[in-house]
Amino acid sequence: MFSTACPSCGATVSFRSASSVLAVCEYCNSTLVRDADSVRDIGKMSETLDDYSPLQITSTGRYQGVQFSIIGRIQLRYDAGVWNEWYIWFDDGGTGWLSESVGQYVLTRSMGKLDDPPLFDKLAPGQPYRYSGARFTFSDVREARCIGGQGELPFRVGEGWQAKVADARCAKQFLTLDYSEDASPPELFLGEAVTLAQLDMQLLRDARVVMEKTGKLKGSIAALTCPGCGASLQYRAGVATQITCGTCGTQSDMTGDVATVLNTHRNQQTIPRVTLELGSVAQIEGAPWTVSGAMIWQEDGEPGQWTEYLLFNLEKGFRWLVEAQDGWTLGSLMDVWADATDPNNVLADGRKFTPQYPEYTARVIYAAGAFPFRAQVGDRMRLRDYVASDRSERLASELNAHELIWTRARLVPDSAIGQWFGKAEVQSSHFVPALDREGKRKIAFTAVALMFAFNLPIALIQGGFGKRMMVCLIAALIVALPLMSEGED
Repeated sequence: MFSTACPSCGATVSFRSASSVLAVCEYCNSTLVRDADSVRDIGKMSETLDDYSPLQITSTGRYQGVQFSIIGRIQLRYDAGVWNEWYIWFDDGGTGWLSESVGQYVLTRSMGKLDDPPLFDKLAPGQPYRYSGARFTFSDVREARCIGGQGELPFRVGEGWQAKVADARCAKQFLTLDYSEDASPPELFLGEAVTLAQLDMQLLRDARVVMEKTGKLKGSIAALTCPGCGASLQYRAGVATQITCGTCGTQSDMTGDVATVLNTHRNQQTIPRVTLELGSVAQIEGAPWTVSGAMIWQEDGEPGQWTEYLLFNLEKGFRWLVEAQDGWTLGSLMDVWADATDPNNVLADGRKFTPQYPEYTARVIYAAGAFPFRAQVGDRMRLRDYVASDRSERLASELNAHELIWTRARLVPDSAIGQWFGKAEVQSSHFVPALDREGKRKIAFTAVALMFAFNLPIALIQGGFGKRMMVCLIAALIVALPLMSEGED
């Protein structure tokens, strides 16, 4: 370990990793660049936003049997939010990165520069990519801006530094192509999705430390007056940072200490009725889940609509409760991706899922509440839905210009929704009950009977009995046969 005195304030600054070329003084934020056994002060580094992360420099963990410590961090902002990249140093001298976004974590290590790489501008979510015999799919392709840093880092970085990265997934494997250095080939990082429990993380920040740093307890209810219309808005501190006013559509960013208005407009002329109120609490599997946000989606070219409710629990994170024409589902983002090599037989945990509908597109027509990402009217997605053979579980892939995500959900009866929210019954406003075979037969026989009952007197009075009855018979068959079908609607 190399240590030196900060040229600006005299405090001790240490370089634990031999590959670290930059360190930020924790006392005065001076950025020091290491050159052999000396350092050079290249100015102040912007402080990172205190985003309620449980991680901190000095936190430790274990990965693949090797102990590691967090020694640095950069914070990156993109169009929909902020994420952290924690620089980690292993006891065997190796290094890696622990990425943190919306309560999800990925640990990767460098595999070196990539020979014959694809062009960054030609990459898009959903594209396949092969590496070391595995078939990856790009999940996220975007540019982000560095807004702050701490501790030791392996390259020179400062406010405004641009990161160009493309992430890809294969089951639980995670691959990143880093194009941030324009003059050289991209660097390839390989790892997997992880949890803090799996990493046996120690020396994490507890709720008391977070509150001392931010002035708010993570997950506590905070209030904001909408800058667009003055409505009172509530959100969970440090959890849901992008707030959309359900009255006027104004969007505010609460990542920092002060609200930043992202978009002020009045594009939500009418406020639709949603079944579940924002702020209501459900008891699911013995844990409280709060309705943090709601989005109504409209299928392009079709009358179909559905509502997605974002649920939050302080310990477990986020889930999605969806109400649609065929009932309710409860699901979450998949850390371990489904295998969609054969789009007609998608596999997840060894279970087979088949397409439920042809691929379709949809857009957000209403958004309200607090989200860990920017949710706005007009957002569009291409969707593919898959269902298990017993129809108890569903998968969905959602694709836009910047990312591809997979979600997994299970069916939930109306009675369970009522129990969760402490009500006698909650009937989805989108639900349209399907007819059983007996119901279809009744409709078919009723249609035939009405057809003949209406036309028989006319035929007897006006004549042309045989011809009119033949036309009546054909019309009745056209109505009855589809309703008598053995298949499902």
